[in-house]
Amino acid sequence: MASASPQNVISVSAACVARVSGLLVALVVTLGAIPAQADQLVFGSFKAADNASNWAKKLSQLFAREIEVSPVTRDGTTLYRVHSRALDPAQMEQLRRRATAAGIEHWRLLQTDSAPVEAVAAEPTPPAAPRTPPRNEPQLGAPRLTPPSPVTETAPTGAVDDSPAASGGTRQSEWDLGLQTRTFAEEGVFGQDRFEGSISLEFEYFHGWDDDRQSVTVTPFVRVDSADSERTHGDLRELFYSRVGDNWDLHVGARRVFWGVTEFQHRVDIINQTDLVENIDMEDKLGQPMAQLTLVRDWGILDVYALLGHRERTFPGTDGRVRLPWRILDDDATYASGAEETRVDGAIRWSHHMGPFEVGLHHFSGTSREPLLVPELVGGEVVLRPHYPVIDQTGIDAQAFYGDWVFKLEGYTRSGFGDRHVAFNVGFERTLVGVFGTRADFGIVGEYLYDERDEEAVDTLFEHDIALGGRLHLNDFADTQALLGVIFDTEYDEYFVSLEASRRLTDTWQLALEGRVFAGGKDLRTTTPFGTLVQPEYKSAWLQADDYLQLELKKFL
Repeated sequence: MASASPQNVISVSAACVARVSGLLVALVVTLGAIPAQADQLVFGSFKAADNASNWAKKLSQLFAREIEVSPVTRDGTTLYRVHSRALDPAQMEQLRRRATAAGIEHWRLLQTDSAPVEAVAAEPTPPAAPRTPPRNEPQLGAPRLTPPSPVTETAPTGAVDDSPAASGGTRQSEWDLGLQTRTFAEEGVFGQDRFEGSISLEFEYFHGWDDDRQSVTVTPFVRVDSADSERTHGDLRELFYSRVGDNWDLHVGARRVFWGVTEFQHRVDIINQTDLVENIDMEDKLGQPMAQLTLVRDWGILDVYALLGHRERTFPGTDGRVRLPWRILDDDATYASGAEETRVDGAIRWSHHMGPFEVGLHHFSGTSREPLLVPELVGGEVVLRPHYPVIDQTGIDAQAFYGDWVFKLEGYTRSGFGDRHVAFNVGFERTLVGVFGTRADFGIVGEYLYDERDEEAVDTLFEHDIALGGRLHLNDFADTQALLGVIFDTEYDEYFVSLEASRRLTDTWQLALEGRVFAGGKDLRTTTPFGTLVQPEYKSAWLQADDYLQLELKKFL
């Protein structure tokens, strides 16, 4: 394919920006004004004053901002609420983003003309341990901490969790039942169906004791798919024991850990393996067995990981959609390490907040989570065999806050995939707080994605790409939010558009919408020779017929 001219790139970007802005602005106008304004952020309420004080101390160190504890009496019971001081809109947005990044449950304390009202949190019942942030939230890369378990104080009715806690212990459980449909614009190149339906179930159980300083978290997940047998699968996302000290945490077992600050691609997120059959956005992760020690000090937070074994990436099957045009021998992978999947990997990460700056530095040494897909000829058929090299990766994720602006950097230098190379994402996000006089926030996102291997970067689509998008948070009780973006290649005409949106229907029901459009690339044909398909201009050909719209209805039990 011929290189795109500057005029073509500008034309594509302008059209995409106009579509992003137009859709989200229309959504704000349609929903109208929302009068209340938030002046505090709440991080949970506790029955034990010591638990509340310890949690506030950790959050103060994490956010580099004073976090307070206030007693609140309800129906004769005194709870200890952990919250920020009064904040102006810009401070509120900054703190909210940092809390979301850390995976810490939080909600706004709203002031109306009559009395304070607590806005509902992102989940109907806040889990005891931080969960993976919702896919449409900004993934802003602060380290995660595990709090003692707070009682539930987020429902609009003011209900309080009365789980057995006579000795400070807590038992909490939550079921997430999902009904998902995917509808594709056309039949698959290899005859796959246009419609795909599935049902998923995730169960999270938390049991804490010793005033919740010790706990066990269990999170199994299973999906049954109507079309793709490989997408019918189960995983133990989390099964770990936690011990919470005054300035340290210890976690042992299978966990999910997120690193990164940029929106469209997470270069440095390397601890967990990607569950690619779940979604092409690379944000669904398999549980990683590990021992993690977190030290909270004045000079920063230090995380040390021993990663116990390697998990192989999942791939869609031959009847699945959004897949490569060749069969993948994912049950017969090869390893550079003689220990294969039993190798113990190591990682260390230091992070710190310095005024308006956040920075994280890490080093990872071990088996790569990304496989090289090596072509082989088996029975006259070209197949791909995953090969997992041993890599060393040193990287950085950083961001700087300046008013309503956030500037982001995420990158690494890595060996193991040929010569040592550098890859990075750099970008910004501009948040418009209270757009059109409402409580809604609108964020404009721009990023540049670069890999110095250029056309030799066979393991990524993003070597020289520009991403633009818009994010809308209505900050309403329904937790309505949307993210619309486009990524386009500066060398070829390829681009794809992504839409993710969600809204709570009731306290226990949520509706999520997701869409992908792939365009500008070469069309894939079953007769196209293998040697042609591996050319750089065909890198996204396998996606061109897989535009889809996904709806998912979730029930929280």
